[in-house]
Amino acid sequence: MEDLALQFLSGLLKSMFLFLLASGLSLIFGVSRVLNITHGSFYALGAYVFFAATRGGAVGIRGFAAAVVGAGLAIGALGALFETLILRKVYRGGMLFVALVTFGAILLIEEAIKIIWSGELKAVPRPAGLDGGITLGTHTVPVYDVVLLVVGTAIALALWLVIERTRFGLLLRAAAFDREMLSVLGVDVPRLYTVTFAGGACLAAVAGALAAPMVSLTPSMGSQILVEVFAVVVIGGLGSLPGSLIGAIIVGEFEAFGILFSPELAMPMLYLLMAVILIIRPTGLLGAPDK
Repeated sequence: MEDLALQFLSGLLKSMFLFLLASGLSLIFGVSRVLNITHGSFYALGAYVFFAATRGGAVGIRGFAAAVVGAGLAIGALGALFETLILRKVYRGGMLFVALVTFGAILLIEEAIKIIWSGELKAVPRPAGLDGGITLGTHTVPVYDVVLLVVGTAIALALWLVIERTRFGLLLRAAAFDREMLSVLGVDVPRLYTVTFAGGACLAAVAGALAAPMVSLTPSMGSQILVEVFAVVVIGGLGSLPGSLIGAIIVGEFEAFGILFSPELAMPMLYLLMAVILIIRPTGLLGAPDK
């Protein structure tokens, strides 16, 4: 029973990272109808900027928090520049053309990471003060994992409050429903696109920074996790924040228990689940048809 509980906790932890990535991807798509394939690269850049900020060494809790926030803000600003200088010029080419541009950006960013930080594996120790463990029965749960679950829950709640309880969230929901009418009412829709894109990039970078002490940093780490993020948005529904949360939990737990019971069938069964959901509901569990 303890093994199952720990596996469930592991699945929730993976779900948290997937949600941070998928929520940003869904917000961007919901507002601008842009499928930002570069999103995984923002995740990788967040991890590497965090590595640079901490110089690859252990830092205290305050230094850790500052490095995470700094990585999020830096990549958020980069995302705003990318949207303003590049994507804004290719929107009229259609979703396929934008997807090709963002795919090309992935290759450029991966090469830039190799040039700046080299292609060698890099690791970041967990912050001092969060490197211990909590004993549960005969097992020990890392304190860092528990803290990440709390942080992920707080971010999910903050996102919900912003979207459902603020004027900015009202504009996001209106843009997802009818962008043309929003523009007629005097809202600067291109600026809304930029802010949303920057916010999505920031969320991806925060996920990368938080994951840095738990994974090996590689230039292709963003491309690798992007496959799982697409599984989340396919299941939950692209453009839906609640769908991103539900999809992230499903994918995270599916992988956790699949690895426990049948590692060789874990990913094929996940793809089968995606196929079944697409057949029954092509827009995902909570996705809405494109306007």
